[in-house]
Amino acid sequence: MIQLGSLGLGSSTASLLAANPAAGSRPDTACIMFFLDGGPSHHETFDPKPEAPQPVRGQFDAIDTAVSGLKICDRLPLLAARARQFSVVRSLHHGNNSHAPSEHQMLTGRMGTRDGTRRAVIETPSIGSIVSRLRGTRRPGMPAYVGIPWSFHHEYIGSPFGAATYLGSRHEPFESGHLPASTTEPFAVPILKLQDGLSAPRLEQRQELLSVLDRFRQQGSANPEINQNRNFTKQGMELLLQQQVRDAFDLGRETRATRERFGPHEWGQGALLARRLVEAGVTFTLVQCGLKQDWDTHSANFSNLDKMLPPLDRAIASLLDDLSDRGMLDNTLVMVIGEFGRTPKINKNAGRDHWGDCFSALVAGGGLKPGQVVGRSDSIGGYPIERPLHAQDLFATMYHALGIDTQTTFHDHQDRPIPVLNHGTPIAELI
Repeated sequence: MIQLGSLGLGSSTASLLAANPAAGSRPDTACIMFFLDGGPSHHETFDPKPEAPQPVRGQFDAIDTAVSGLKICDRLPLLAARARQFSVVRSLHHGNNSHAPSEHQMLTGRMGTRDGTRRAVIETPSIGSIVSRLRGTRRPGMPAYVGIPWSFHHEYIGSPFGAATYLGSRHEPFESGHLPASTTEPFAVPILKLQDGLSAPRLEQRQELLSVLDRFRQQGSANPEINQNRNFTKQGMELLLQQQVRDAFDLGRETRATRERFGPHEWGQGALLARRLVEAGVTFTLVQCGLKQDWDTHSANFSNLDKMLPPLDRAIASLLDDLSDRGMLDNTLVMVIGEFGRTPKINKNAGRDHWGDCFSALVAGGGLKPGQVVGRSDSIGGYPIERPLHAQDLFATMYHALGIDTQTTFHDHQDRPIPVLNHGTPIAELI
């Protein structure tokens, strides 16, 4: 007679259940991962080729950075001035040129087997879900894993590869919803809003009624599903009623100047929210910069990147400054990645196509060495020629910074043992 939805918990309750403190979790290391959905061009970000022929070099210039010998794209001047705060890996590869398998690789640590992003199914747990399971939250009452603005439950606005699969619903990402594109617009997380006419005391009363009904249903038989659903609902209720969760997501608690420094766009406000979440105790935050594969620049690569690179530059640079000023950067790993790079040669539509044989990533904080340039690609950015590193080496480095043993094994729905990573070695130059 009484369904979960009518209790005012709503159909998004699963999104609330990221908090699950793991036994023996390491202290305060957190991770913020920026995912550039669609595959950003490494030529127009962290591995420009100013000496290459024009069909490879493209329309942008390369500029010097604060690190001697490191040049990056001229559309990233704020990051160029802060190059001593981060390192660049230029020799990543995984060899797949299809969106869905590659996104699966870069958001779960394993290559996917199915093409077609919109129809793709996540096969193994996301990195955020693994961190949630093995590290848990850094502060009781806070979610362990947050997606900004990750959602795949109700509509396609982001990657489908951020989910928990066989780790269970409690390790799904807590969804922020879309962030404001201005520095004055208020922001409220949709799933933290109580339905009209529903107060916290009334919600607690309904929870008590549910407990009575659960006890009645369990008479005469022990049903593990009832216990599982009961625990699921209880955790969702606790997060829904936690004032500290609401406070952490309240951008209005930041000064106007701070919000403006990060930028009047979703990526800047998302970066600021990510910092607030780390402060509040969240362990892993996935920030999606680009939805529906915005970085998939098969055509008009340069005019599109002219619009996207400046807000990305401002968001990441402001985050690094803010974390450093607050003494948080050493304990917060920041990563900027996409699913692959782009082709060395510009196509007839002034675009670049998918390229999984060579791409770049930015990493900062988390106790890793800054100011490093790891690996080198050939003269056209086609293949690594020094220190080739598989994507799993990057994730082995991330897990090392988070204190997670990559040989830790889970069992899937068929009871097969699946380690956190199949292979991969932490990148020595960064440790």
